[in-house]
Amino acid sequence: MTGTPMLEERTESDAKADWYKVEPGEWLPTSSLDGAPLERISLPDSKRRSRTQIYYNALIEVCKRPSAGPVVAQLLTNIRPGAEPWLRRLKSHGVATVYSVSQYPTWPQKRFKRIFRRRGYRRVFNEFDALVTNSEAIEDFLREIGVNTRIEYISNGVKLDRFHPGRTEEETQARMSLRQHFGIPQGHTVVVAVGAIMPRKSPDVVIRAWRKILSRQPNTHLLFVGPRTDTHDSKLKGFGREVARLIETSAAPEQVHFAGIVEDVENYLRAADIFILASRREGTPNSLLEAMAVGLPSLVTPYIGISAGIGQANRDFQLVERTPEAIAAALNALIEDKSSTRQLAQAGYAYATGNLDQQLSLDRYAQLYEELGAMAARRLRG
Repeated sequence: MTGTPMLEERTESDAKADWYKVEPGEWLPTSSLDGAPLERISLPDSKRRSRTQIYYNALIEVCKRPSAGPVVAQLLTNIRPGAEPWLRRLKSHGVATVYSVSQYPTWPQKRFKRIFRRRGYRRVFNEFDALVTNSEAIEDFLREIGVNTRIEYISNGVKLDRFHPGRTEEETQARMSLRQHFGIPQGHTVVVAVGAIMPRKSPDVVIRAWRKILSRQPNTHLLFVGPRTDTHDSKLKGFGREVARLIETSAAPEQVHFAGIVEDVENYLRAADIFILASRREGTPNSLLEAMAVGLPSLVTPYIGISAGIGQANRDFQLVERTPEAIAAALNALIEDKSSTRQLAQAGYAYATGNLDQQLSLDRYAQLYEELGAMAARRLRG
């Protein structure tokens, strides 16, 4: 059985400059990821029907290319009810469809809107041959709204040969070079957060917590790794201005650094001393698992969709309330109590290396693809 080349969607709000040079619907040159061909197409920022049409027409084009066996399309993009007819078209071409529900969906406060969204989610999710989730809470939610298609729980995995504490001279040099690049003196503490700069990730809360510890920990830096959604998404202009204000009016604005989108996340993690995840909604965030595998002591705030797949709270990572005061107190403690910090880092590392080898997850996916591919082949013959 063979799969299709990967189709990567990007919008004009992404931080990589090459995406500004192409119009929505244009293809970029084929590249590769871990040896697999990677097709890339530009999408408009607008969430209107044209965006859906461009994406699914491209996906169908890729899936219709000759292959040596059944094709399985796994979708990672945000799914909307308007995708239903496109999923049916994929099935009609003999493609098995899988969707990864890796994030707890947003839910309206108004009852009518909740009912409407529930129905929409239920319809589109039931069009897939299978759903994959990495969170028991998300699986429970899907069943509660009436999803009856196949649901597989597959925990996230980490490439342990890539994400690990610095071992070689080259990795040590990469840590030093990155810190020098950002102007971080030797001996200063770096707190890193990985993810887009957007409200759901709560970078503003992290910055407020950092401001609170500066008088006591003046040599503490913040390093944000991920796209600057706050400055590229027009809907987040107000949020972006608030983030900028919090930094500019702090006692050390030069100690907040933004790396943007990077290919070598592992090096940026190794350049840090503490990891923080302050998201409001997630599933099993890879950024946390990768940080633990690198050996970083990790702070996590409670979030909607939290999964047992991230380990045991206050053993493998420290769970703190999502308030500037609570995060500040936890950061102070980690910076000052080296022994406890080392124990937390060691526990997280042991959990990651003992339970999160990516190969285990890949084996589960391979088995699922084989089953769905065979089913799609039978469906096409019938």
